[in-house]
Amino acid sequence: MKHPTSFNRGSDKILWLAGFCLLIIPLSSGCSHPTPPSTANAQTPTSTTSPAPITIPEPMPEPGWHRNLSVDGVPYDLYIPANYRSASLLVLPGWNYERSSWVDNAPLVDYADKYGYALILPEMLVTLYESAYYPETTLKWQPVPGGKFIKERLIPEIQKQHNLLLPGQYNTLLGLSTGGRGVALIALENPGLFAAGASLSGDFSQENTPDDRLMTAVYGAFSEFPQRWRGRDNPQARAAEWMMPLYLAHGIDDEIVPESQSRLFYYALRRSRGDDIVVEYHAVPGAAHDYEFWGGQLPSVFEFFEKVQKGL
Repeated sequence: MKHPTSFNRGSDKILWLAGFCLLIIPLSSGCSHPTPPSTANAQTPTSTTSPAPITIPEPMPEPGWHRNLSVDGVPYDLYIPANYRSASLLVLPGWNYERSSWVDNAPLVDYADKYGYALILPEMLVTLYESAYYPETTLKWQPVPGGKFIKERLIPEIQKQHNLLLPGQYNTLLGLSTGGRGVALIALENPGLFAAGASLSGDFSQENTPDDRLMTAVYGAFSEFPQRWRGRDNPQARAAEWMMPLYLAHGIDDEIVPESQSRLFYYALRRSRGDDIVVEYHAVPGAAHDYEFWGGQLPSVFEFFEKVQKGL
């Protein structure tokens, strides 16, 4: 019987080699933890694409008035009701009316408070909401045409600065006279952004008034440039593109913009879109081209907006 501490020759050789290795390791390491390899010349992997910048949206404005704001030097006012509920109304005045005219002459703020709508009031003054200028254009609202400004500058800045008019919010439009024309053109140029609109006493088909001096000042004479009058800036000619529920109203006694402008636009929308899009038209007997009529339409306008939002 072998002693429990004895080893055979093979085992003895293995242990001797193991011990030799243990002696070598401390001597070569200096009795310290191994030093990690130097990274001085190492190449850091780089991505072929830069990460997208993180954009932190601006906070919602405080309730109340925020006046004399501007985009590219164009003033606008902003009103946030205390009960704001992600609904906004872009408000367009008539030809050469100041941006405050809706607020000064009609109970618009009362209805904004009642229904929780933010009001956005740009100073548009003497624009036809045109998309372009031409060599024959003698009437220029700003260096940039009014319709182009709304689409490319005002709406993006309102979205960025105030978190309003964002896709998915309940965005609406209201305009009177030339602003009613603006409602139609803005809706056409920004499809899907606005959920509903209201146009009061608007004009929509300028070839029906070929001697109109304002249209001539922007587009040139109808006899020379009929395609401009019947093209991109003609809402009635683009009826087949229409997507937005619309409330139309016009005074039968309007001596500034003929009632036929709204009536013919309504017929064109019905012919082109049928019952696919909700469009209401109200020809109002005895009503003229004034704030008595426009302000009196506000209850019906906001009821229409609410009906559209609820899908009724």
